[in-house]
Amino acid sequence: MTNRSDCHDSILMARFALERAARAGLDPDRIARLAGVPSWREGGEGTRVAPRCCLRAWELLEQESGDPDIALRVSEESTTGEFGLLEYLFLSAATLGAALDACVRHSGSLTTSYRFRIAERSEHEVCYEVVSVVDDCRGRELLVQATFALIVGRGRAATRYPVVPSRVRLRQAAPARLDAFAELFGTRAIEFGSDADTLTLRTTDLALPMKSADPELTAVLLTYAATLPATPEFGVTWLDQLGDALDTALADGVATLEVVARRLLTSPRSLQRRLADAGTTWRREVDRARRRRLQRAEHLPRAQQAEFLGYADPASLRRAVNRWRDRPDS
Repeated sequence: MTNRSDCHDSILMARFALERAARAGLDPDRIARLAGVPSWREGGEGTRVAPRCCLRAWELLEQESGDPDIALRVSEESTTGEFGLLEYLFLSAATLGAALDACVRHSGSLTTSYRFRIAERSEHEVCYEVVSVVDDCRGRELLVQATFALIVGRGRAATRYPVVPSRVRLRQAAPARLDAFAELFGTRAIEFGSDADTLTLRTTDLALPMKSADPELTAVLLTYAATLPATPEFGVTWLDQLGDALDTALADGVATLEVVARRLLTSPRSLQRRLADAGTTWRREVDRARRRRLQRAEHLPRAQQAEFLGYADPASLRRAVNRWRDRPDS
C-alpha cells in the first residue's frame, strides 16, 4: 500500500504544465523556480519530484496567464510523446477501451500520487475515476481537468471520432462560466461539487479502433512495463484518519482538539506535534473538513449550512468561505 509520504510524480507531469506556460507566452523558468523544479528541462520519466511541484506549477500557470480554462485547453495543443511510456501504450492500443485499460494498469509509471481506475462498469458505460492522495487544492483541480481533457482529446484524435462522455463529475466547485467545459466535453452533463472525479464513456465509443494502433509496439512496451512497479493502491494515512475523526466530531457538534485527540487515542499535545510534523495545523485540517461538509450541504439554506459545519451563525460561515476563497490551499 502507498502512503502519502511515499508519493511522487514523474518530471514529465511538471514539464507538461511548464511547456503550457511557455506556449502561453509566460516565463517557464521563473514559474519552475517558484514551483520548486528549477531543473525542469532535465531528466526523463524516471526523474521524480514531489507532488506539490506539479500542483504549484498548474496554480501559477493559471494565475499568471489569467485564464481559468487553461487546463481544459491542453488537448488542443499537446504534442505526442510528452508522457512517455504511458502515452505510447495508449496510442498503440487496438481500441480506445484497450488504450484506457493500459492507463489503468500502468499509470504508476507516471505518478504514485494519483490512481486512474475503473469505478463502475455496465453493459453500456464505463466510469473512470482519478483518485488522488494529495490534499485538495486548486492545483489538483486543474490537473484533473487536464487529465480528462487529454483523455477526451487524445481519444478523439486517435479514433477520428467525436467521442462525447455521457457524464463528467468533478469534486471542484462550479466555475462562474461553464462554456469551456461544455465545449470541450461536448455535453452539459457535468456535475460539480461531486464526491469523486469521474469521466463516463459509452462502451460503443470504447470499442472504436485506434488509427494509431501498433500491435508490435504494444508487445514491446508491455514487456518493458512489466518490469516497472505496479500502479499503487493508496493506503489509509494518519491524515486520512484525522479527517474521518474530524468529520465525525463535526457531525456530533464537538469538533475540538481535545475530542478529536481522544478519538485518535492520543493527547492534544501529541496531536499538535504530529500536525506540525505533517506540515499542517489544527485550523487548516478543521477548515478542510468543513469545506468537505459544505460540498454536501450546498442545497441547504445558509443558516442550516452554518449549523452543519459547526459555526455559531451564518456570518461566521460567510467569513470562513471568504477566507477559503482568498487562500484556496488553506
